[in-house]
Amino acid sequence: MTQVDVRSTSHVVTEVREDAMDLSLHPDVRAYLDRVRDGLAIAADLHRSDVFLYVPDGAGNVVVYAHARPHSMASLYAKEQTGRRFPLADVPLVQAVLRSGRPSKGQREFVEQGAPLQEMAFPLRRVNGQLSGVLVVETNMMEAQRLKLRDPIFRHALAWLRKMLIAGDLARAVHLSPFGEVDGIILVDSERYIRYVSGRGRGIYRRLGYLGDLVGYHLRQLDTDDNRLVIQAFTVGAPLEAEVRERERYLLKSVIPIHAAIPFRERAYLRLRSGWRWPPYGRIWQGAFIIVRDVTEERRSAEELRTKSMLLREVHHRVKNNLQTIASLLRMQARRIDHEEARRHLLMAASRVRAVADIHEFLQYQEGHSVVSMRDLCNQVWRHVRTVVLPENAAAEFQVDGPDILLVGRQATAMALVVNELVMNAIHHTTNPERPRVILRLLDLGPLARLQIINPDDRLPSGFDMDKDAGLGLKIVQILVRNELEGQFRLYNDARLGVVAEITFQKKRI
Repeated sequence: MTQVDVRSTSHVVTEVREDAMDLSLHPDVRAYLDRVRDGLAIAADLHRSDVFLYVPDGAGNVVVYAHARPHSMASLYAKEQTGRRFPLADVPLVQAVLRSGRPSKGQREFVEQGAPLQEMAFPLRRVNGQLSGVLVVETNMMEAQRLKLRDPIFRHALAWLRKMLIAGDLARAVHLSPFGEVDGIILVDSERYIRYVSGRGRGIYRRLGYLGDLVGYHLRQLDTDDNRLVIQAFTVGAPLEAEVRERERYLLKSVIPIHAAIPFRERAYLRLRSGWRWPPYGRIWQGAFIIVRDVTEERRSAEELRTKSMLLREVHHRVKNNLQTIASLLRMQARRIDHEEARRHLLMAASRVRAVADIHEFLQYQEGHSVVSMRDLCNQVWRHVRTVVLPENAAAEFQVDGPDILLVGRQATAMALVVNELVMNAIHHTTNPERPRVILRLLDLGPLARLQIINPDDRLPSGFDMDKDAGLGLKIVQILVRNELEGQFRLYNDARLGVVAEITFQKKRI
């Protein structure tokens, strides 16, 4: 690998265009580059580095065809660089590779991070040998020094991974979960003997009860699914991923078969140093990466959440049934009373109880999320109010306008009662009882929300005073808006609309 002394302080972006990816590439070249691109993510994670794919544009520039930022540590870049175009002079390492056709490495200072970084660049050639682009691995200097202290087997395996990436053989790893900081790594040879275990990997397997050093063990000796998964990956010839349960713990395991052109001297060295077993004639897989993530706490939390959600749904279901029973009893009592005023009050009480029951019915089907659609709530309340107050064949008009607004549980209960009272009040005071009209208008005001309930066929009397003239229903509305919704309530005449009942309240964070 050629050493290139790169003294430039930073890449200088001379042009960032939306059409930067409009490169005139032969379909075979583009297909090859896409295969390399699909393997960048897992390579970046295992290298703990930013990985770039540069492609010349034929006009003295190079374009970042793809950029993968690592999940295993903080990226050097705040944003993805895909699509950026650079003059060749601003990326001397890439320029050196394009000219020589050989791998190169160097160092440069990264202005955004204020620290030096190490770069390795590799030519990308298709089967016919045509130079199609440059692969660049950028690592902060601290991580580069840490990598030098890692086990040589791991460093060799990373080099094999890069060879697979350059050959386009990592494309099918695109569907693997990202490799994170807490994930462990195990390396096995072609005979499935363990040759390397990372520190995180040792910690995960200690929680399974394996307290000793696993290096040298055959996967058959472990009471895990590792042996089966590696055999399966070797058989299908592609990376695979599975979640398994082992000794009451949930583990997410990804297997990446290793297939790279490894020189004889390197094979001999690793055979003598670590006992690495190479495949016999007719087999191609030299070994495999096993990436392990302990997802036990995530699964247990999800299971607890599902259990609590089921219990909460059952509670809402029972409360709804009880409230509906009470509402039915009130309506039955109303039918047995001859006094018209008493009957009306009982029906109004039944409607209020049913409005609260509707909220519990909504929450019953929210899958653990205690939020209610305000539009659905208004329509549901209207259906029950119409059933209670209006004759069955009444020609009533009702509409809800405006964007939907989500309410949390406590707000939703108060809002159901408020809508119930105001809609019933609008129907009761309409001057067109044969064809009452009620319009609900929803307004999203950012941190605030507003509901207007409009009665086009009514006007407030001259000198109407809310404090003196309001009945029980309006007093209930005032209390609910002030105490539960923490909002403001207005009732006024609008020359164009009619009587407007307006509630303005603050939206709660969901």
